[in-house]
Amino acid sequence: MTQAAPVALTDRNLRVFVALLTIHTSLVVASNAAGSKLIALPLGLAASATVVSYMLSFVLLGSIGELFGRALARLVVNLGLAAMALSVAFFELAIHLPAAGFWKHQAEFAVVLGSSPRLLAGGWAAYLLGQHLDVWGFFRLKRTRLGGERLWLRSWGSTLLGQLIDTVVFIIIAFAGTAPLLRAIAGQYLVKLVIASLTTPLIYAAVGWGRAAMAAERHS
Repeated sequence: MTQAAPVALTDRNLRVFVALLTIHTSLVVASNAAGSKLIALPLGLAASATVVSYMLSFVLLGSIGELFGRALARLVVNLGLAAMALSVAFFELAIHLPAAGFWKHQAEFAVVLGSSPRLLAGGWAAYLLGQHLDVWGFFRLKRTRLGGERLWLRSWGSTLLGQLIDTVVFIIIAFAGTAPLLRAIAGQYLVKLVIASLTTPLIYAAVGWGRAAMAAERHS
């Protein structure tokens, strides 16, 4: 099915863009905050505890690219990084503010919300490379005959490409010397492959909702 061309951002469709931007940003901030935990998977593999929320951010990014074009998709990626950096700054401020004498959970609070420089560097580098590569791949596939006719193909293919780089970069920077890299990379990417395949239909729901909402705005 051939998809309609992206629309220019106007007062009429601004609310749709802001809604998708907000959900995307919320997903990446949540993923950044809790992504240091690795969960056990079958066959001795492992993956980040926030792999589902992070993968859903790619569905939102693809929807924004489909509806509003490459430039605004790239803007969303950069705003996501700014939101993660701002959240980390306030987390660190909250950790270092003196705790009330009767509050006994400072150590646990610091462990949960604190981040090591390696985790931050790995997460942010992987995010920028992975999501910008996803945007590039999405529009590169859109120029092909098969990708141009099939939204699911350009969404699924670009996500797998972006997530491959994202996974390798994050695991190497964040966990080199502290965890078995190949097992962590394999586990993380395997989970992402499954989730990408299962969530690909959601992009049709997001794009369909966006177009319906913008059409309603135009006729209101």
